[in-house]
Amino acid sequence: MVYKVKLHDKDTFLQHRLEQESKISETMDSTNPLTSILTIELSTTELCNRTCVFCPRHDPKVYPNRNLHMSVEDAEMISKNIGSDFKGKISLTGFSENFLNKNFHDIIKVMRKNLSNSIFECNTNGDFLTGEYAKKLFINGLDLLYINLYDGLEQIEKFTKIMKNAKIDESKYSFRAHYSQEDYGLKINNRGGNITWLGFDESDIESLKGTPCYYPFYKMFIDYNGDVLLCCNDWGKEIRVGNMIKNKLEDVWLGDKIKTVRDKLTVGDRNHSPCNKCSVNGQLFGKKSFDLINEYYRSIDK
Repeated sequence: MVYKVKLHDKDTFLQHRLEQESKISETMDSTNPLTSILTIELSTTELCNRTCVFCPRHDPKVYPNRNLHMSVEDAEMISKNIGSDFKGKISLTGFSENFLNKNFHDIIKVMRKNLSNSIFECNTNGDFLTGEYAKKLFINGLDLLYINLYDGLEQIEKFTKIMKNAKIDESKYSFRAHYSQEDYGLKINNRGGNITWLGFDESDIESLKGTPCYYPFYKMFIDYNGDVLLCCNDWGKEIRVGNMIKNKLEDVWLGDKIKTVRDKLTVGDRNHSPCNKCSVNGQLFGKKSFDLINEYYRSIDK
């Protein structure tokens, strides 16, 4: 059977992300630096059942599986500290397979209750996907599910049957091509220097020296324990700028720890870890947020 499905390769997914950013950017307020946050990404567990070659988990010595999970109570506190005014995207992705958190449905439910103005998205490898599981995700508040195809196009038929049998509208899910060894979706990178086996060399990183990076200006990454990392590419968890269980959004996003790194990245100074090991361009998204944050800094320095 042939199904008409939405399949994103590296080019169409990039365009999709740019369109998302443009739409969310319309809610930005030039007088409120917190509106520079377009995406808040969460990792709700430290487990994954796969060891993909493009992921640090490919080598357990680099990134071992750990049986650690975000609790429903912590997720609720995080969402309260983010605040109901947040109108950006909540991306349930992170460094793991979120379906391995047994409380994942309830995490979505409590966060949706407190973040009614946000878009909720989730990525999955699909290995644990069933119709009942998917239905509960959407009932509890998920808006869009990305199903990553790690084994090939032939997975589309299996996953489409699951979703159609569960009577889930096609607008609520799409597929991402992750089976190509060249790109893995948007663009493969060395995950903050934590992948050394895929042919990245010093020239890849050297070419980025002197160029700004927008990631810490538009995207917040929250780990399973509430820690806010500098960047979603900091798989080594080298820079923690706050904790969203303990701190309010303003205290983390506009705090001194993240400002120190932003000041460097604004002028293209990547000579600090993990940025000095990272192969990510960092300028595909977030220019408007970059400008808003820097205008805010200029205003408070006057």
